[in-house]
Amino acid sequence: MQRLLIFHPQQGLKESLEPGFRPRQGEEFVWLDLVRPSPEELDLLTELFHFHPLAVEDCRRPHYRPGIAQYDEYAFLTLRCVKHGKGSQTVALNVFLGPRFIVTVHQESLDFVDDLWQQYHRDAELFKKGVDFILYSLLEPLTATFFTFFDRTEDKLEHLEEAVFHRPSRQILNQVFTLRRQAIKLRKILGAQRDILNLLSHPEFKLIKQENRVFFLDIYNEMLRLIDQVETLHDLASSTLEIYLSLTSNRLNEIMKVLTVITTIMMPLSLIAGIYGMNFRYMPELEWRYGYFAVLGFMFFLAMVMLYFFRRKGWF
Repeated sequence: MQRLLIFHPQQGLKESLEPGFRPRQGEEFVWLDLVRPSPEELDLLTELFHFHPLAVEDCRRPHYRPGIAQYDEYAFLTLRCVKHGKGSQTVALNVFLGPRFIVTVHQESLDFVDDLWQQYHRDAELFKKGVDFILYSLLEPLTATFFTFFDRTEDKLEHLEEAVFHRPSRQILNQVFTLRRQAIKLRKILGAQRDILNLLSHPEFKLIKQENRVFFLDIYNEMLRLIDQVETLHDLASSTLEIYLSLTSNRLNEIMKVLTVITTIMMPLSLIAGIYGMNFRYMPELEWRYGYFAVLGFMFFLAMVMLYFFRRKGWF
């Protein structure tokens, strides 16, 4: 699906292409949005805008890692956001940014793009702020998707941390490992997008107006906060994992201590039982009337003495 907005300061807003229209050479502001584009719609990028074929190919198969490529009169950006309802799965947003045009390409519908599109459709005068302001207006909610995800994830990690103390299980361990892997994956994405915003806010990047540069600096600072937050999330997942392993190890040690005490008590009792289990003909106690009960009593007494000794030493 394709959507098109063309704004001329004198002629107003249009939503269709006219024959001979050249978006890279006219005075109009142009925003083309492609949602799940067909091969024919992607051909517009080379036929109408004359974008580089490699950049267009990246729109067909978006890179996982965000990046930016600068060409003579435009820049191509690959950005990622977290889509609600898909866990930590990210969705690519490709952007072509020029002096008076912006093209957005995404394989899935994004709510913040739809909302911004409706806003510009209702008030076309917003185009006078420049197409770079459209890019900022996209980056702001795109960045907010990560904050929303991290808030949910931190709450989930806190719940898992409490569950570790009460009922540690393999299922909790798997969930913690999953969240830790998600944090590592998102840290790579945010690091790359931080570098992109650093470039966009730099004075040498001419496609951003001087009066709009402060907005990109604000997004850059938010990206730094996100990186700190993902580091905190990673550390929290790692500490929860260490707590689980420590509790499991302590529990195993307690079990082994009980089994060791039982084994230690049984060793002398087994020795006594083994001695009187030998089939020698002449053993004095075998003919004693109370020998059986005396041996059992001695074995019980010996077990109680050893239990008392272990308890006093704090071993049991």
